[in-house]
Amino acid sequence: MFPAITSNLLWAVTSAVGAGLCFLVLLAISAVWWHPTSRPHLDRVSFRIVMIALFANMIFGIASAVGGTMTHGGFLCGFSIFVLQWTLQISSFLLFSIALNLQLVVVNGFNGQNMEKFYIIVSFVFATVLTVPPYAANQYGWDPLEQDCWYKNDNLGQRLAWQISTQMAWTAITALGEIIASTSVMLFMVKHHVRTRRVFLSTQSISRSSSNSPQVIHANSYKRIILRIALYPLASCFVNLLSIFTALHSTIADGIHNQTDYNILLLSDFLYGGRAIVYALLAASDPALIRGVKTLYRVIRGTHAPDTDSGKQYSTADNQGRSDGLVVHVELTAINEAYAHDLEERTPKQTELGFLGTTKDPQPHEESRPVNLTRASPNLPELHRTSRNFTTLDIQRREEALRKEEAAFNKQI
Repeated sequence: MFPAITSNLLWAVTSAVGAGLCFLVLLAISAVWWHPTSRPHLDRVSFRIVMIALFANMIFGIASAVGGTMTHGGFLCGFSIFVLQWTLQISSFLLFSIALNLQLVVVNGFNGQNMEKFYIIVSFVFATVLTVPPYAANQYGWDPLEQDCWYKNDNLGQRLAWQISTQMAWTAITALGEIIASTSVMLFMVKHHVRTRRVFLSTQSISRSSSNSPQVIHANSYKRIILRIALYPLASCFVNLLSIFTALHSTIADGIHNQTDYNILLLSDFLYGGRAIVYALLAASDPALIRGVKTLYRVIRGTHAPDTDSGKQYSTADNQGRSDGLVVHVELTAINEAYAHDLEERTPKQTELGFLGTTKDPQPHEESRPVNLTRASPNLPELHRTSRNFTTLDIQRREEALRKEEAAFNKQI
């Protein structure tokens, strides 16, 4: 009644296009990663996870294209769905890990680089545990309801149980987790942005805040990059939630009976085939990859002059999207005001004690008389200048330390 070949062709073509785009993006990433000058641009936990997810989506696209071109059951039909489901779960868990890592690093102050290996290992383990049992139970093969390669159990109750327990429930859990983690990060960023603007006039407050939770200031510096990284799990959440309803529809409806059922089937095939396209385009437009490609292009043309100063390297690699002007100004102003406040509150007695080393208490008639500190100690102006020089050096060291901390934070998100 409804041409199944059209829906299968839509699934196969979009999957093949997605696999091709993933391959091209991975090729560009490999070129940037290969050269030591452009490689630091990709040194970020989230982007390394994206690279693995992109490779999984490329394999997913190939398996989907194979499954979409099959016209009968057999080993290749069942195996293609097993590979499809395995890479689909790997991608879902990895993209959830990006949202979870943002929440742990930005909100809770964890070290993302220490957690990276656990994200990858757990994603592969969960994907394997979820997909091997249905494949071993011969649940993947020719689907009599949709006339393509999918879950092949003709018992609707058992088929629905396998679909929900091994795919749909976990896809929904990762999507829900992405919503919760991304929302918490967004609320944290908005709250901190408002609080930073409010305490801008009270530098002592922001200084205490930054010392207690340094990730707060670093998150504000990289708010644009954090918001850009959040697009990966948000896109995954949208695609996964929509694909759950479309994939379950034919099982619940017991086949394709009308035009509405067929349109939902077409949407399902488009979502499964087009997910690789979405992730490839997101990765290709990532600012880290774009800056890496630009750097590699300048190196090939011979117009790139490598920076020798570590601070310059840092600013070249990740200066875009940072808003540390306010942070540095507040930090340095806090130090300057603390120093000025200390000088203002220093009494003649304290100054004399501090610089001259005297332990003699001033007499009552001497307290009302101004003390000529320069006459009392000719070296006092020089000591004052030395103290001021030390303060300037402390400011420079604090600024350099802040930049190094932000560079380390950038690698963790």
